[in-house]
Amino acid sequence: MIRAALLATTALALPAAAQETSADLYINHALMAEVSYGLNCAVEIVGSLDAPGTERGRVDVFDTPPELSPLGQVVPALLGLGFGVRARAADGVSISGAIFHVIHPPFDGTGTTEQSWQASYTDKALSTHLYRFDFPYEAMTGTWVMEAVHEGELLYRIPFTVVPPEAYPGARELCDPEGLLSLNALPRHPA
Repeated sequence: MIRAALLATTALALPAAAQETSADLYINHALMAEVSYGLNCAVEIVGSLDAPGTERGRVDVFDTPPELSPLGQVVPALLGLGFGVRARAADGVSISGAIFHVIHPPFDGTGTTEQSWQASYTDKALSTHLYRFDFPYEAMTGTWVMEAVHEGELLYRIPFTVVPPEAYPGARELCDPEGLLSLNALPRHPA
C-alpha cells in the first residue's frame, strides 16, 4: 500500500550479495536540497486521498511524517514493512504538480508495474512518500524505483532492491514492537 512520508542513525550488516548499489541513484541538486531514503514500520494513518494512478486508487495520508531508518537501498519483502523517500526543494524553489512514481516488478494477478500520484516540494518542509507491503501480492522481489518528475525534469531517482526476508539478516525483527524500526527503538534527535 502506498503512503504519501526523520532520519535515524542505525546500521545493519548485510551479506555482500545484498549490498546496495547507488549506480542508478540520481538527485537533481539544482532543484532538490535534501533527499533521504530508508525503511519504516510504524506509521499512523489519518485518512486517504484519491490516486487513480495506483493499484488501489487511493494513497494513505499521515499528519506526522514517519521515521525513516537509513538502512540503505536493500529492503526485505516483509509484510508491514515500508520504505520511501523524504525530500525538500532547494532554497527559493517551490514545486507543485510533480508526479511521484513507484516502478516495481509485476504484481501477481494484475500485472501492475507502476503506480504514481501527485507530489509537491517546497524549500520550507520535507515531503515524504512511502510504500508499505500490506498484502502478499505487493511484496515482489527485484528492483523497485521511486522517482519524482516535474514538467519532464527528473527531481530524483532512488532504486531499491527488494529481497526475500531470509536474504536479509534480522528482517523478522525489524517490525517487532521493540525491533530496530519500532518507534520505541529508534534513536531520537534533539529538536
